[in-house]
Amino acid sequence: MSDEKKKILNMVAEGKITPDEAARLLEAISLSSERERNTGPRIWSSLEGIPKIIKAALGNAFADSAQESHQFVDKKKIRFKGISGNLEISGTEASGIDIQKDGFAKVRELEDTIVIKALSGNVKINAPKKTDLSIAGISGNVDLSEIEGDLVIESVSGDITGKGLSGSLHGEIVSGNIDLDYNTVDKIVIRSKSGDVTLKLDEKVEAELEIECRSGTITCEFDLKGKEEDSNYLRGTINKPRGKVTIENKHGNVEIRKRK
Repeated sequence: MSDEKKKILNMVAEGKITPDEAARLLEAISLSSERERNTGPRIWSSLEGIPKIIKAALGNAFADSAQESHQFVDKKKIRFKGISGNLEISGTEASGIDIQKDGFAKVRELEDTIVIKALSGNVKINAPKKTDLSIAGISGNVDLSEIEGDLVIESVSGDITGKGLSGSLHGEIVSGNIDLDYNTVDKIVIRSKSGDVTLKLDEKVEAELEIECRSGTITCEFDLKGKEEDSNYLRGTINKPRGKVTIENKHGNVEIRKRK
């Protein structure tokens, strides 16, 4: 049995994920390890166990697995749905979107949106800072920088990191560490089942915090106004309640730190 499969089974035994979530992870690992010797209907039949957020978006035609690049202009959104591989997105001052990908993936246009559907391989994107992002993945890390648009992230397994971010985020994470750095905050909602959550905020941020951590510790470097606190709950306001940060973490620590 592989180390990855042992880790998943241990997480079930410890109550960190449900058996259904474990089945999805195991399915993703099996798909990744067999993709080199499976083609056509055999690949697609294995998708039956993939979560709806991925399965519903996967089409029947993908680009070849060779390295490719794509360029687009006048697009406001990116939708990424993938099974295995890392994703890196950097915000730039340019008006166009540049996508570099390897592995088994398809890239297409849908009105003002770029849609990326990936079975395997890594994807690197440079996009205007205010691009809205929707990311759904089973296995792989997500690395974001200088993004000011709205973010929606659904991830089963993998770490999520972000630097120089602004705006809103809605994140649903099953397993993986989260480390995000925000200049300004509108609305941030993070729900995590397993992994540590670190949120770095600018000292001038104006936001209300509400954090619940069922198994782990909560630490905050800010002096909060109207502070309410117990062993697994923290609520209060940084400067003024202009924005809102809500974090729910079942198994792992939560840290709210000052940006440096």
